[in-house]
Amino acid sequence: MYGKSSFINRISKKSSLEVANRPGVTRQNQWIRIGKNQELLDTPGVLWPKFESEEVSLNLAFTGTIKDDILELTEIAYELLKKLVVNYRKNILERYKIAEEEFQEIEQNANSIYELMKLIGKKRGAIISGGRIDDEKVSRIVLDDFRNGRLGKITLEEI
Repeated sequence: MYGKSSFINRISKKSSLEVANRPGVTRQNQWIRIGKNQELLDTPGVLWPKFESEEVSLNLAFTGTIKDDILELTEIAYELLKKLVVNYRKNILERYKIAEEEFQEIEQNANSIYELMKLIGKKRGAIISGGRIDDEKVSRIVLDDFRNGRLGKITLEEI
């Protein structure tokens, strides 16, 4: 699948325009000559609007409304867990089979949410060479579980 920039590069037989396998690379209008009397205008595509509230944009990212390939997946999963620990702690402990004592031990750590992600990674087998946790895999597990309702009935916004 091609975007506008890829298409223009292809028909102009040049690599004048920057392209990538994600939206938002073209940031301004660019004219490209494709023939003696022909030029094409490459324009930015339609991107997500800037949201007034970071909370709104995070909630959209949690639910997958903003595509994962546009955002930093680990950051989104981290923020989701941070939110869920406050209001849906029991759901997390049950889903990932974490004992209350294990969780309380993690809570003592200054970076408790990341420690929780690492524990989920160990319990779900998201381990890479050297026994380290694959942060991206853990992030996908958490987001997938949330989006598919495996963490239970959860409300992100309150009245």
